[in-house]
Amino acid sequence: MSNDSERPNLKVVAENTQAKIAENWAQQFFNQQLLDLAANIIRVVRGAGKPYEVISQCNEIVQAAIDFRDRVGTLPSSASVANALMLREEEIRDYASLSGHRKLWRARTVSGALQVAASTLVRQPLQITQGKREMDDAFDELEGFYYDLRKQREAEAKAVRTRTAPKRKSAKRKAKKNDPPVL
Repeated sequence: MSNDSERPNLKVVAENTQAKIAENWAQQFFNQQLLDLAANIIRVVRGAGKPYEVISQCNEIVQAAIDFRDRVGTLPSSASVANALMLREEEIRDYASLSGHRKLWRARTVSGALQVAASTLVRQPLQITQGKREMDDAFDELEGFYYDLRKQREAEAKAVRTRTAPKRKSAKRKAKKNDPPVL
């Protein structure tokens, strides 16, 4: 490959145009502003967070949405807002394991707790009850799993103890003078 005629012709193919790159950047910036506000509001509701930043964060979201509209031509979609705010659950590899059950329980408990918190803020008693029920059901399931697991372990331990215990020979009693003869 000493001369240029023997070199293969390579062409760079890119699916992202400059406009698509700008849209992705604007979407990511908007999503981050949205997540910052949502996290802060949740923390403020919990009793922590930075309540003094809520208004400025709202303003930053509006500015990010305007920047998105200027770059793309439309505001961020409601689907993209929902996707940005969706909680990502932990990956569960083994649903039958203790670890898998804990992760499922944690996700359902968090979901119920968020429902209780949001419904309490807007005074929706039926939704509060539903959130509490979701949390209680998750707890009951985990408690039942622990109970079944404990029973299984106890049965296994009992089986091991029974298997490994040496067999005892029954002790023969010495015959006494007054005992009747054994035939």
